[in-house]
Amino acid sequence: MADHERAMLAYVKLADLSQQKRQLLGRDKFLILAGVSAVRAGWPEVACRCRELVLANNRSHLISRTETVADALRSSAFRPFLGRLERFCSYERAEHLLDQLNVDPSVSAESRTTAGAYSLQLLSTGQWLSAAADKR
Repeated sequence: MADHERAMLAYVKLADLSQQKRQLLGRDKFLILAGVSAVRAGWPEVACRCRELVLANNRSHLISRTETVADALRSSAFRPFLGRLERFCSYERAEHLLDQLNVDPSVSAESRTTAGAYSLQLLSTGQWLSAAADKR
């Protein structure tokens, strides 16, 4: 698994934990980082889902100014924001946080799935859907 896929999965897992604790600001930061890592790893579906979830919580988020996360990466307005997020939680810090929480930052070998497919599965569970409904 490439580094960008590992980062994507680590950030998705941190977003998932934040969602469970109803820490939506932190969740959205992790979702943006996961979406950026997904674009870099070649998983546009994961990036799209991350963007959707952020916008379900905050329709006026900076990410709303572009059609996709890939477009945001090319935006001069988005790059400084991304730099701040990457300082907030680098991939190494994400791994460290998951390690402290005893959460495996990888896909189990027996699951026979890819990091992208597993990320999509995590981002499509009922807890994400119910949180969006709670916002309405």
